[in-house]
Amino acid sequence: MQLTATVNKDIHRQLIEGLKSGSHKDFDKLYAIYADLLYGFVLNLTKSSTMAKDILQDTFLRVWQTREQLSAEMSFKSYLYSIARNLIIDTFRHQVRSVAFEEYITSDAYLNYTENTVEKDINFDEFKNKLEQAKEKLSDRQRQIFELSREKGLSISVIAGQLGLTEKTVKNQLTLIMKILRTELSHYYILLFFFL
Repeated sequence: MQLTATVNKDIHRQLIEGLKSGSHKDFDKLYAIYADLLYGFVLNLTKSSTMAKDILQDTFLRVWQTREQLSAEMSFKSYLYSIARNLIIDTFRHQVRSVAFEEYITSDAYLNYTENTVEKDINFDEFKNKLEQAKEKLSDRQRQIFELSREKGLSISVIAGQLGLTEKTVKNQLTLIMKILRTELSHYYILLFFFL
């Protein structure tokens, strides 16, 4: 199914309203209309069919998760492209961090650092355990915000919408959260650079 200029705007509005209400049928119709367009858009930016397929699925998953925030008057296509762009950026950022970490971990700088560190056996598993312990210092709401932001990769605006908070509140909480975690994990400052 392709969206053309002749498609009635009222039908499109009804599909958005249906999606907002949780209609799987309307979600499937919107997917059928936009999936090929979005796949082509992502493929053009990433040059990877595998990544394009993943981003396509993640984009529509994000749409489903945030469906209650949709407006029937919005440009659904622009909304999809915006989500996809953010997911592409997050994916590339994660890849760059992973490569940078691998390069650092095998560099002379890291070897010198570990030789001069009291704890020579710092490893990623230990860091993850310490991070989980540090997260226990957070309130339930702070932990929820942290997980939505850093582990699920949601934007501040989406988090604010999901939790019924203002964007300013989410930003302030994230600043406080990072301060708490950096204090708790100061011994792991090299890993903090890559993972927080």
